[in-house]
Amino acid sequence: MGKQVTDIFSGNIVEDETRLTMRQLCDACAVRAEYIIALVDEGCIEPSGVEKSHWCFSGVSIHRVQKAKRLQQDLGLNLAGAALAIELFDEIERLRARLERM
Repeated sequence: MGKQVTDIFSGNIVEDETRLTMRQLCDACAVRAEYIIALVDEGCIEPSGVEKSHWCFSGVSIHRVQKAKRLQQDLGLNLAGAALAIELFDEIERLRARLERM
């Protein structure tokens, strides 16, 4: 029989470690600060920091903002609907990951 080779990869997810200012997030997603603030108010993204002027966002926020924009543009959802849809997508991903572990 042939030799079985197993490769194990390890690494960090850059998106979790990346920190963006409000301006960087706005630029990366081509949105205004008011849109980011509205997403924070809806619970779609979560900043670190207390004051709006000092908020920082993880790289994952880029994907969530872009998803929200697409849901609004493509499906005509309002911001609350887009935030709910994103939360449901996340829950589906968590459940799939849980099923794979079983």
